[in-house]
Amino acid sequence: MPDIPLPSEDAAWVRIATPLSADSLREFCRDLERFYRINPLLEFVEWRQINPNQYYLVANNLSNGQKIATEIHREESHEGFKISYSQGLKSATFIRIEKDSLVLIDDYSGLSEADRSQRLAEVDHSLEHWGRELFGYLQNWQRWHWFPPFRWYMRRVWLPMKPSARRIAYMLIVVSLFELLAFFVIVGIWVL
Repeated sequence: MPDIPLPSEDAAWVRIATPLSADSLREFCRDLERFYRINPLLEFVEWRQINPNQYYLVANNLSNGQKIATEIHREESHEGFKISYSQGLKSATFIRIEKDSLVLIDDYSGLSEADRSQRLAEVDHSLEHWGRELFGYLQNWQRWHWFPPFRWYMRRVWLPMKPSARRIAYMLIVVSLFELLAFFVIVGIWVL
């Protein structure tokens, strides 16, 4: 059990260490579309803002094979954010902002226990993966956010990609850098 109070006993949580200050982290979390797109097991079909604190999401959850179609309502408090869902087994996601960490809590207590036990296939198993990706993203953001081409690439190219395209792009970049390094080594040996 974590050292933070959970909204109910039927919840899953992950704590993410972060280099950002609490104010910077709060600002980062206000961009819900970016926040959700970082999840490597959500494949977005549609994201639409209905009003300032209400959104519509259609996505494929690769962790459980389910399609998500729900309205999302965001409430902000001094602790962080509560994200409520109109459809599905998960009733809310709490984003707690702490001094050196971010805590995500998925709450499943919106339905009766009998209904929850019949819909176990809808449980979102992506929370741990999402936490890992958020950790890496926040580390890179802290390190490179001052560099305009990095911000442009992350917002305009990386975020709209499907998770599989991100993995392929990463592999292509690594292979290309290795080939470039090998080329310079060969040219260096040939010139000497």
